[in-house]
Amino acid sequence: MALERKKTLNVFKDAARASGSYDEFPVGPKGTDPMPHLSCSRVPQPFYVVNAADQVLIQMAGRAELRFADFEPARMQLVPGDTVYIPAGVPSRVVPDGEVLQLRLKAEPPAMEAVAWYCDCGALVHTRELVDAILQEGYWRAVHEFNADERLRTCARCRAVHPVAELGDIAWPEVAAALRADG
Repeated sequence: MALERKKTLNVFKDAARASGSYDEFPVGPKGTDPMPHLSCSRVPQPFYVVNAADQVLIQMAGRAELRFADFEPARMQLVPGDTVYIPAGVPSRVVPDGEVLQLRLKAEPPAMEAVAWYCDCGALVHTRELVDAILQEGYWRAVHEFNADERLRTCARCRAVHPVAELGDIAWPEVAAALRADG
């Protein structure tokens, strides 16, 4: 991964060096609060993200749908220039229509984060709090645990068994390695 932390960011140029969808790579200097995280994504986010701190999502390029669980509106269409405040504790998931470029402003130091899967009936199917120092390692582990265990993918309310979460071009192990090297 060639992304780096710096004071001046050329979002479009730097996005071309992203590893894969939902990199969530911190691109500001260490200690910047809120910290901008860059992602250039092409596949649906494999889960809902739940953050203990408020976030701001900025749609830089492309179109996407932002989905919420247990929150109204349940869906928002995003186009370039849209800026969305996501309150702490609100589960959100991005579903791109083609390629999207987004900046997500997150608390620094990072707040507790969890991932969750919801059933079409509205019930929470599974959640996992991420305790990993590098969130991308937690994302990777959580998806693989969910995919490997049918019990985790079964809705307690309606008994529907959910398919495995698709990872597409997601490269979280590479992003985690780059972050580890960054210190």
